[in-house]
Amino acid sequence: MSETPQGALIGQLERELAYYRRECNDLGARLLRLQEEQSQTFREARRSRTVAKLIREAYRLADGDWTPQEIGVPMLEMIIENALCDGAALLHEEAGGERFRVTHAIGAGTEITGHRVAIPSPPEFFFTTARTPIEPPAYELTGILRLPYVLWAYDRPTGHALILGSRSESNVSRPFEPGDQELIEGALSVYIDIMLRKQAELDLRSAKAAAERASAARARFLATLTHELRSPLNAILGFAEMMAPESRYNPSLEDRGRYSALILDAAQYLLKLADGLLDYSHLEQALPSLAPEWLPAGQVLASTVALGAGEGQVRGVEIRLGLVEPALELCIDPVRFRQVLHNLIGNAVKFSPDGAAVEVSLARAEDGGATVTVRDNGVGMRPEDIPRALEPFQQLDQQAARSLGGAGLGLPIAKRLLEAHGGELLLDSAPGHGTTAMIRLPAERVRERPQD
Repeated sequence: MSETPQGALIGQLERELAYYRRECNDLGARLLRLQEEQSQTFREARRSRTVAKLIREAYRLADGDWTPQEIGVPMLEMIIENALCDGAALLHEEAGGERFRVTHAIGAGTEITGHRVAIPSPPEFFFTTARTPIEPPAYELTGILRLPYVLWAYDRPTGHALILGSRSESNVSRPFEPGDQELIEGALSVYIDIMLRKQAELDLRSAKAAAERASAARARFLATLTHELRSPLNAILGFAEMMAPESRYNPSLEDRGRYSALILDAAQYLLKLADGLLDYSHLEQALPSLAPEWLPAGQVLASTVALGAGEGQVRGVEIRLGLVEPALELCIDPVRFRQVLHNLIGNAVKFSPDGAAVEVSLARAEDGGATVTVRDNGVGMRPEDIPRALEPFQQLDQQAARSLGGAGLGLPIAKRLLEAHGGELLLDSAPGHGTTAMIRLPAERVRERPQD
């Protein structure tokens, strides 16, 4: 049966319609691909503009008066504003590489600042979307900001990490994607760079301040040293000139004896000053060569007290030693630690009135260390003057210094030697109520004598 003309026409139209439908579908697919490519290009351009804006605004922050610890919050505010996210946090890796401390956080979850979070095997880059499967890191990372969609970057060399989060994908106009690695890693890198720059500025200012203090201390040292040398030298020269044969003075035999005694006192003071200067100048070389050993604490204190007893008797000051636990031992350099004790006892005796007593005692600390205390009832000093007393050539009472002698080096030397032992020197004093000097030794330098 032959096809009618009308049927043939319909068949031809159907074939043409199918052809045009295929062409239209193909054109639509190409149009969708073109739109997707344009959208991807737009997203990449937008992301590049965002990164460029982040860098530009971040380095503007670098010109502000921020400390390395303060730069995190304005940096996060700028990142959130440009990335259109609900929350962000900066983290720093702690020991082990799997525990992080949240240093700064704004937006959602701001109360987590300062908290520690565990992130096993932290990835260098990670993101979540509604279409991506939930991977193990997602549980830890989404829990930081308590937001479902997060973007994470971790700089392993510095241990810093940055995480952005949104409540919904529409917040960022699109889901997070692999291309966002450029955005978050760029933001993190800029933060690290600015923080390191601020730290370098802070270190530079600290070094400048330290150099200025050192310069002032050097000038003060030279001025004080000149004064310390001039006074006894003037006395020696003056009395020697009066005793010279060609002198216009004609001192009596009694005066000559008195002048000779004054010259001897001035010379002895100069010798003490020279000894102190040599000891202080050699201190830097002596500190690395400390030879600590375990010694009975009672024996060390008793021998040092006995050594200072002679000077105490001359000045009419009694030196008392309290009870010391017989089995207690100290890990110390015997020569240098006795020097510390001798300096403190000598100072206590020097500034105590006739008939007073200096007490030396030892007590165990709660942390397992030990505290050696040298207490006197002498003239004392104001609490605000204590830091000066620990600096070289700082004699708070010049009149007393002239009458009692000393170059003001005993306490600074004792302080440095104790620091070399891992300990510290503390002073507590008040005018008219004496001074208490405390030697604190850490637990690793104190023990009970091992049983045989």
